[in-house]
Amino acid sequence: MKEAGELCERGSDVDRTGELKKALHDLCQPLTTLQCRLEMASVVGTAEAYREAVELGLVECSRLLSAIDTMREVVRAVAHGAEQAGTKQ
Repeated sequence: MKEAGELCERGSDVDRTGELKKALHDLCQPLTTLQCRLEMASVVGTAEAYREAVELGLVECSRLLSAIDTMREVVRAVAHGAEQAGTKQ
């Protein structure tokens, strides 16, 4: 029965890894949007363009922080699972 338990633990690690991959992927869109907004403001060069870039950049930063929080939760869950596995041995 120990093997079945180990498979379940591995399966949950696979799920957590998938969650982590998704969170990493979720970082890309707001980073790309933020970069684009800042580059556009630089090209336009007006105070209005910079103000808009800052406002939209703050929204994208919130999205980034949300993705990072998800990644932290996954890492904590994996670490907790590893601790649990260590105490079972």
